[in-house]
Amino acid sequence: MINIIQADIYKLKRSRAIKILFLIMWGAAAIVTLVSYLVAQGKVGMEISGPISGLSDVMTIAIIGPFLAGIYICSDFSNKSINDTISSSGKGRGVVIVSKAIVLYLLILLMTLPYAIVTIIAFSTGADFSEPFSASVFLNILANPNDIDVTGSAIGKMLGIMLVMMFAYASQMTIVVLLAFLVRKTSLVIFLGFGSILALQILGGLGTEIAAIETFLNFTPFSVNNSILTMDAEMGSILKAIGISLLFIAWILSITNGTFRKSEIK
Repeated sequence: MINIIQADIYKLKRSRAIKILFLIMWGAAAIVTLVSYLVAQGKVGMEISGPISGLSDVMTIAIIGPFLAGIYICSDFSNKSINDTISSSGKGRGVVIVSKAIVLYLLILLMTLPYAIVTIIAFSTGADFSEPFSASVFLNILANPNDIDVTGSAIGKMLGIMLVMMFAYASQMTIVVLLAFLVRKTSLVIFLGFGSILALQILGGLGTEIAAIETFLNFTPFSVNNSILTMDAEMGSILKAIGISLLFIAWILSITNGTFRKSEIK
């Protein structure tokens, strides 16, 4: 498993597409933070939040995650290298699935890192920020609705909350890992992945009138958002978010392993 992960990371480090996406995420994080500041200062109106909302972490992850899974995992099927990976692992397809998932999770953590760093820097200035986009933990921290002072303990808790949210985002992408091993086509994974991730994020954040779906979503990382991970969140809520994300990963990866193990690789 370690060899597969190291080999994939080496290839991705040389990928120009990954570097460009990382720069785009830095730009998106900076623009969203700037808009949050300008709205709070009254220099621009809230109506700007509509066009700019596509740059918030919620939207960019819904787009970037399926795209990364499509070009990273599906490329192994298109160039037939998945066969060599399976045979070289010596421990079956399950190891390959877990290895690919871990690397994708690391990519998601990397892509959300700019939002975390920009949030810490902006929060440390003590300036006023608004929350023009809903469901974003990073913007909720910046808006600072509880007027928490900038202290070492506050920064520490902020780091912990943001790391949990980043992990929840990574956990959400287990859906596209399943799709990648099922359909194995980059374009389909991107299309289906974006649609499913965005729909689940919306339902998880806004809720639904269907009780069964509501109950199900409460036990998935799509329910982890700025209504749970706030600066006044208790340790129990934070640990629950971590536990839900871990269980979701184990559940979806087990389904992926069950389907991929029985399928034929062409």
